[in-house]
Amino acid sequence: MKGYILAIAGVVLLSAVVAVISPSGKMGKFVKGTVKLIGLVILITPFVSFFRGDGFSFESQEQIQIDESYLESSAELMSDADEREIAGYLSKKFGILAEINCIRNTDSRFSVKSLQVKILDFGINAEDEHINIISQIRSELNERYGCDTEIL
Repeated sequence: MKGYILAIAGVVLLSAVVAVISPSGKMGKFVKGTVKLIGLVILITPFVSFFRGDGFSFESQEQIQIDESYLESSAELMSDADEREIAGYLSKKFGILAEINCIRNTDSRFSVKSLQVKILDFGINAEDEHINIISQIRSELNERYGCDTEIL
């Protein structure tokens, strides 16, 4: 497959160079036509093997492997960004100083695995109003991140 793509790229580059440097007379038309014919032959080559019964065989010698360390570091970076965002949101909306611990899965969607909110300071609120704030925080974060939120 790699060789086929390189052959196509080579013919495209060769035809571009030939189009620029070829003369404008009959010889130029002949040269351009020859390069186009070579490009056509290279494009048709896999179909000839298919009609012969060989099928398309673009098999690679290498197996595609998942880079777990990259996925883990990406999930960690996304978790750090979420932690900062949630802490800022709680501070702005509720006047709460909180420490956030967000853990993301290393799957294809990087979904949130768990979310913990440790409230350090409620700020100034009326008596027993913090109970209502905790339920509001839990419901908003559950809705937004799609996981149960543990509030400490």
